[in-house]
Amino acid sequence: MEDSAQGDVARQLAEDVRPILGAEGFSDERIDELAYAFVNDHVGDDSSQFVNWARAQGPFGLDPEEGL
Repeated sequence: MEDSAQGDVARQLAEDVRPILGAEGFSDERIDELAYAFVNDHVGDDSSQFVNWARAQGPFGLDPEEGL
């Protein structure tokens, strides 16, 4: 049940900030990925914290083909 609630929060957070981060070169997929990580890892509480955190993470994730 908690996972579903966290997913709902992450989806709403992503939708709220999509115009801001999208204008800065973040893809929809990256915004969603970051929103889920932000919520699941309890990084912060609101959209302004998320935007700042997402900017620090950058618009591009790791290339899964390159490995760690």
